[in-house]
Amino acid sequence: MEKVKLYDTSAVIELVLHRGYKTLIGAISIITAVEWPPSLLYVPEVLYPTKEDYKTAINWQMKLREIGNPLPAADLVIAATALNNDMTLVTLDSHFQIIGEIEPKLRLEILQS
Repeated sequence: MEKVKLYDTSAVIELVLHRGYKTLIGAISIITAVEWPPSLLYVPEVLYPTKEDYKTAINWQMKLREIGNPLPAADLVIAATALNNDMTLVTLDSHFQIIGEIEPKLRLEILQS
């Protein structure tokens, strides 16, 4: 299966509970599964962050703190997982756009509620 999209928790909840999706094509992070366990019923693949994903997230957080815009650690790890797996991060949370100031290669799909 080609991994194209990585859904964060907000996207899974929006698409499943509010838009009636029964299956999402792509993957979720194990972090999303911990945050909302029912997500495991709707997405066929779960990705586990690697050491490289954590290094990327830490690097981003250091840069974001320098510019006064830190993000939640879980969100940074999910975004780093998407970047390092060449996936588009699908989210409802527009705060992910701040990562674009320090990492233009991150592909985002921001859903509207």
